Amino acid sequence: MTAAPLTHHDILALVAPFTCSGRLVDLPACDRIQRRMVFKPLDHATEVPALSGLRELLALEKMGARSFRLTRTLVLPSGLTARLEVDGTEPADLLRQVDAVPAAQHLQTGEGFFIARFYTLHPGAQAPVLTRGVVQAHGRTLTMTVSAVRSVSADVLLAAPSGQALAIPQDLLAVLGWAWSPLTQTPPGWTGKFRLRGTLDQRTRRAELALQRAAVHLAQTLAAAPCDFHDQHLLARWRVVFRRAIPILTLVFILLTLLVMPRLDLDSMPGVWTVLYQLPTVLIAFSFITQDLPRFEIPPWPRRANATGWLQSRVADKVPKAN
Repeated sequence: MTAAPLTHHDILALVAPFTCSGRLVDLPACDRIQRRMVFKPLDHATEVPALSGLRELLALEKMGARSFRLTRTLVLPSGLTARLEVDGTEPADLLRQVDAVPAAQHLQTGEGFFIARFYTLHPGAQAPVLTRGVVQAHGRTLTMTVSAVRSVSADVLLAAPSGQALAIPQDLLAVLGWAWSPLTQTPPGWTGKFRLRGTLDQRTRRAELALQRAAVHLAQTLAAAPCDFHDQHLLARWRVVFRRAIPILTLVFILLTLLVMPRLDLDSMPGVWTVLYQLPTVLIAFSFITQDLPRFEIPPWPRRANATGWLQSRVADKVPKAN
């Protein structure tokens, strides 16, 4: 059954708390059939010059008979956006919750980068829950999409400006730590995972810190020549090689164990027998603990890139990688 459209009386009854806070309804922009109310843009003053011109767009949707969703979108003149969503039964209460989250929490700027964060307010969470984070650094965009499901890793996408392609090493982000997976080239860009564990609040905090660290890393790395990445992160790159080799090394160690066991006098060494018997199980468990989905591969050795830049024109054939 289709929900009844909003009437003029419905709109007047709902806008009272918003009018008191200085928000004026934008009647031509409202969609009564979709039961969506839109308010006129509101400018936000900021002491950060890079965030000047920040504008708020507010929309209230009637989802059910007594349920609403309030969405606040923050927009910079550059087009970078951040968003906050909250569901509930009382529009006035939803507005108070949205106003309690400062705009500065959504946006962060640093030397060579911007960060925009998308949040949802959950009843069981102590703070806004991060759903998506966007980093812009030197024309490249890193998007981290955070699942609300516990123990599910965040999806990562690193993309180039329209009409161009990134020529980057697979371990560009993996050098930041074991939580970052190597990147894989796909049509939209380079995709990967960021391991997240814990409660909603813990996952949000870890994702926020990871975004900030990745933003600094990308700003510094992409501002330099591609060959500098190899020199600055050589040890970390070899750690990534070891991590990627764990699944295949697991199989190798299991085969070696099976070959060695018949040659040992294990009756006189009960401790060694116990270790060898449990070793395959331990190696398999370690392989799954360190990675979401182990890949049996021989990882490429890190090499210094010969390219002069990180961007290339998008062509039909495959863009060469800098391993």
